[in-house]
Amino acid sequence: MSHDEVERLAALYESQDTSADLERAELDGSVVSEPMITTSLRLPKPVMDAIRTAADARGMRATALMREWLEQRLAQQGDTGELMVPVSAVMAFLAEAAARANVDRRAS
Repeated sequence: MSHDEVERLAALYESQDTSADLERAELDGSVVSEPMITTSLRLPKPVMDAIRTAADARGMRATALMREWLEQRLAQQGDTGELMVPVSAVMAFLAEAAARANVDRRAS
């Protein structure tokens, strides 16, 4: 929210009587069996743009789609027992190998 929106909301609540709303409020004492945690993930902009596009097409948030994909991948790994090498890791390896080959050629 912008600062102006917060100020307008604060002014609204300062001028309104919300006691009736508070009287009807009920405490939600439920406990979540599997709490969610937050983690940071650095992605290239084109990858994140593609994820957002895919999420928009499904009417969901990008983070929810990423969580779904990760859960699916973990379930697949559990079913087959096989480990897959991510394409990004293969590409990074090839780029490093090419760079080393260029350095070796220049040195000889």
